[in-house]
Amino acid sequence: MKQQPLSIIQVLRYANHDFMNHLQVLNMNLELGRTEESKGIIKEISESYRTFSDLNKLNLPKTAEWLHTARWRFPSINIHLSCNIVDANETQNDEEIVEYLEKTIIHVYDSLDAYTEQHLFIQIESNKELFKLIFHLKGKWNADVFKHEKLTKLKVQTYEETNESWKYELT
Repeated sequence: MKQQPLSIIQVLRYANHDFMNHLQVLNMNLELGRTEESKGIIKEISESYRTFSDLNKLNLPKTAEWLHTARWRFPSINIHLSCNIVDANETQNDEEIVEYLEKTIIHVYDSLDAYTEQHLFIQIESNKELFKLIFHLKGKWNADVFKHEKLTKLKVQTYEETNESWKYELT
């Protein structure tokens, strides 16, 4: 599977579609008198936008773009993103991070079990002294162990790699 970057018009179309879906869900809950559910949805959406805004502090434009568009490019995986970005860590190689993330997703994507929900949790921490990205994919797939060439700046620590859970850390 070879994934191409999304064009600007595709990104705008996906973003508009997501926005309209959020409005429809809010409207439906309000019409049903479910005020607390509506407040929860607004809080969840606000937190999501705050997280995406914080990604810009990374000073890694390709990584930020990959994280912003991954859920549209890989729709079979529910992507959950959290971050604690105080400052950019200037030692990271933007291209290497994106290449590693892309290759790991593509490695399992075509073998995902269609009857199992797939969830990818990505947690990012960054400050002047530290950059850490934790990747944890949960679901079901049928793929061999991932092999990669030696990276120049990025360190990879794999904690678990099975056909139901794959967790690693990039530093």
